Amino acid sequence: MALAGLVTAVIAIALDTAFYSTQPITWADLIFRPVITPFNNLAYNISPENLAQHGLHPWYQHLLANIPMLLGPATLLAVVRPHLSLRLYSAISGIVVLSVFQHQEARFLLPTVPLILSSVRLPKNKALARVWMAVWVIFNLFFGILMGIYHQGGIVPAQVFMSSQPDATQAIWWKTYTPPIWLLNGKNEVLETRDVMGMRGDTLLEELERLATNQEYLKESNGTYLIAPTSATWLDPYLPNKGLTGLRFREVWRTRTHLNLDDLDFAEDGVWNTLSRVIGRRGLAAWRVTKSC
Repeated sequence: MALAGLVTAVIAIALDTAFYSTQPITWADLIFRPVITPFNNLAYNISPENLAQHGLHPWYQHLLANIPMLLGPATLLAVVRPHLSLRLYSAISGIVVLSVFQHQEARFLLPTVPLILSSVRLPKNKALARVWMAVWVIFNLFFGILMGIYHQGGIVPAQVFMSSQPDATQAIWWKTYTPPIWLLNGKNEVLETRDVMGMRGDTLLEELERLATNQEYLKESNGTYLIAPTSATWLDPYLPNKGLTGLRFREVWRTRTHLNLDDLDFAEDGVWNTLSRVIGRRGLAAWRVTKSC
């Protein structure tokens, strides 16, 4: 077991080191500068400064919000009719450990879902069991469509689009999940993908000003693109600019199958205004950004 584990670890470290290196790796890289992904993950997530870029949550976010959102009506059964097992204890210990970190998203708990669901018992009363099953089906249909299709659903199609742009050398992703660069199909050798997360709008403009070029879409070999949700109203005053000063944004791609549920701001905008913006203006777009001559 120790030998198999060691061989697997060495292969994984070698692959990760090669993947994240900008040049061919050597034995010296593997020995003195290895990329150990689990260690990097832990080192990143124990820093509050890093987590603040993604959003900070209270320690009870997983327990009171994320678990009920993932399990739905099974949450009640996990409390009142649990089947005590090693699987359940494993899930609980995982939730406790993940609750230590201040950034808590529901997707982090996905490995615990089958463990918990296999550790609950249905109501003994047949009528109650039928009602529970009906609620269970409705819950899964609703969240299957919401989270499986719409929530951040435009990221993969957008990245596929970027892989086909011959002039794309800079891609700035704003207010989305981190885009998977392996979907670029090798174009990541010339295209630098930057995930600026929740960067302030004025800072975003400064960054675009630094990277933008002067030539129009598909008229030069270097091009800067901004990919952002259409519900980001902060961009609205800048998008129509066709003048001789400032940045110009040319929309080159858009999808409506994208719902940015990470951009809910009920405290500042109110419930109705927030839902109207996030749902009514759902979508993800790509703009080719240039400087006015």
